[in-house]
Amino acid sequence: MSFFLSCALIDEEMVETGRGKERNRDLSLKKIFLFAWPIMVANILQITFNFADTLVVGNYVSKEGLAAVGTTAPITIFFIWGLNGLSLGANVLISRMIGAKEDEKIRNAIFSALMIGLVFGTGVALFGFTMSEWMLKLLATPEDILMQAVSYMRTYFIAAIAIGIFDFGAAVLRSDGNSKDPTLYLGISGVGNVLLNFLFIVVFHLGVIGAAWASVISQSVAAALILIRLMRNKGIVSLVLDMRLLDLELVKKMLQYGIPSAIQNQLFSFSNMMIQSSINSFGSAFIAANTAANAIEEYVYVFVDAFPLTALTFVSRTYGAKRFREIFKLTLEIFIICGIGAFSIGLIIFLNGHGFLRMLNSDPMIIELGLYRLRYVTLFLFLNGLLDVIVNSIRGMGITTLPTIVTLFAVCGFRLLYIYLYFSRHHTPEVLYLCFPLSWILALFLQLPIFFYRNKQLLDLSENVQD
Repeated sequence: MSFFLSCALIDEEMVETGRGKERNRDLSLKKIFLFAWPIMVANILQITFNFADTLVVGNYVSKEGLAAVGTTAPITIFFIWGLNGLSLGANVLISRMIGAKEDEKIRNAIFSALMIGLVFGTGVALFGFTMSEWMLKLLATPEDILMQAVSYMRTYFIAAIAIGIFDFGAAVLRSDGNSKDPTLYLGISGVGNVLLNFLFIVVFHLGVIGAAWASVISQSVAAALILIRLMRNKGIVSLVLDMRLLDLELVKKMLQYGIPSAIQNQLFSFSNMMIQSSINSFGSAFIAANTAANAIEEYVYVFVDAFPLTALTFVSRTYGAKRFREIFKLTLEIFIICGIGAFSIGLIIFLNGHGFLRMLNSDPMIIELGLYRLRYVTLFLFLNGLLDVIVNSIRGMGITTLPTIVTLFAVCGFRLLYIYLYFSRHHTPEVLYLCFPLSWILALFLQLPIFFYRNKQLLDLSENVQD
């Protein structure tokens, strides 16, 4: 943080004290918050609904049911985060097209984006449904929860089709500055998810498969709502269902931008899958505790997810408009807001960990084991947010592959080496969970020089154009 601030002090746009500059700073901060707050609200809603799901399963199914749902999370997240990362390609491309005022092909880009979401979502659904048991056995899932976990995961993967459509539809709306409607649709979907959970689990006693069907139905509702919104949109940012609009060149560009993001997301989740295998080695009680703690930890993602996405959208549009001198200040503001917000929420959760965990399961052992994750992961999750802000800013400035390679080394590679070389000889929860903050710190310090170098390139380019 001090490195960023020292650099900010020598940036001539930041040291000017005229009223015009102050107004511009206020305006940029206002735009940041106007864009980010609906995403934060969406995160709060989604996390609250997930928390409610965990609460229902933990209290109305069984400790084993809670563990079964929890042990599937790294696998489902691996694929769902992949779809989400892929959709960022549509966000980057359409944001740049809007910034550069390239209106003639935006409808082609929108239709092409939705087709990518449909095709890849269907592929994920088919693969996940057929390979669920094999993947769970690969993670050494305990036998006492294996069949429940398989049933849950096979059903849940059906939702991947709807998730792919929603993610790309939301990316289109957010590229146009509309982050409110995706929030509304997530809210409606989430309320339905909670109600269906109570109906399927408490009333019909369907167990974990009832929780999975609740997710499938609610995600389908969100996808339907976002498609209707796009088709009813006025102006150029609207969806027209016409196969003639499919542009393979635009598909290629979106995939070029989106695949590195998808790979990075999957690298994070792949390393988490390896960590889940290590968590499974402690038994079903520890799995249940990790699931409960992770449900609480999700509230930190209110900032960790919203502000990196804001950085991607704003930097991409600024880059498309060739306003290169604004990028550093924009990234710095988002970096600071994300760090302060995520750290504050993480600290509140850590200091009140007993009470939060008791809401999900009253077993003293579950509470005690859950505190390990809050202490060594949740409290330091703000580092993940800072890392993602920098990575997304680099992508917004036109470099997509290099940040992914760095992440491959610093996150996935480091965690795997850590688990096999260190954790294998020091088999304790504390040692296991420390691999999270250590990998974030390593990745952040490797990504920062890339950000500064690219920013300097753009500033030099801007000065040459002015000359």
